[in-house]
Amino acid sequence: MHLRPRPSPLQLLQHPAATAAGISLFCKRDDLYTLAPGTALQGNKVRKLEGFLQAALTGDQKPVLVSFGGAYSNHLSALSTAGRLYELRVVLYVRGEEADNPLLDRARADGAYLRHLSRAEYRRKGEEAWLKDRQLELALEYRLPINSIWFIAEGGTCPDSARNVGKLYNEVVDELGALPDYLCLSAGTGGSAAGIIGAAEAATRVEVFPALKGNWMADEIRRLLPQNSSDNWTTITDYHFGGYGKFPKDWIVPSEGLAKRAKIGEPDLPPLEPIYTAKLFYGVLDRIRKGDYPPGSSVVVVHSGGIY
Repeated sequence: MHLRPRPSPLQLLQHPAATAAGISLFCKRDDLYTLAPGTALQGNKVRKLEGFLQAALTGDQKPVLVSFGGAYSNHLSALSTAGRLYELRVVLYVRGEEADNPLLDRARADGAYLRHLSRAEYRRKGEEAWLKDRQLELALEYRLPINSIWFIAEGGTCPDSARNVGKLYNEVVDELGALPDYLCLSAGTGGSAAGIIGAAEAATRVEVFPALKGNWMADEIRRLLPQNSSDNWTTITDYHFGGYGKFPKDWIVPSEGLAKRAKIGEPDLPPLEPIYTAKLFYGVLDRIRKGDYPPGSSVVVVHSGGIY
């Protein structure tokens, strides 16, 4: 079986700030790259999970897919939707106390089995012995060989998934017909950023806008990068708005979906959400107005998804 996501077009944005600065501003609409419109299974979530799903669907025995995340994780919601679509069993370890929210309700409705962990135990998810114990428990519970219990890292981030996200860069080049001068994207775990940096030509400056507070993101990206990767990238840490999940309350607009919608007071933008993409677009437009991009530059903003 071959997964066939909807395409991810490159859209020219006729924004007055870009026009005034002499910038060609584009958006890579990866929010339209989806296996299930109207769900979290879109954008970088699809790109990170594609390899796992393809392998799970081509083996002799379907595995149990196991992953980790917070109570508002798009990754967990995307994985549970994939489980429903492709009849795969999914177990989700959720950080923190028992919580009811639309994302977790959707995951349960999609058939995922949720297990809540205290924050102290959740921090052990990187310990080999702890993971081995969970793998043995699940193998016994599902009456499967231990190698049929597949762990997927938080956010879907691993070297293979990062490389798959990196294919987005070549799509941009093909659609643009040239190497972009700047490519800007948001980051949560750094996996998508590492994949795109690893694929990018040195002529493109990759700008990573962390959605979380702190200066740790650059080190995390370096850990995921292949050797001899271009150093033509940087993290822009000025637009986290106080940390993960923090943003100006007047950004929020009514939404009929599961996720919050955001408007940042700018015209001619695609639909945004406040956690990642609104912060990213706000930051890029602010930098355009400050003259951080030379006139004549092409700037591509990656819309990584998150719109329900």
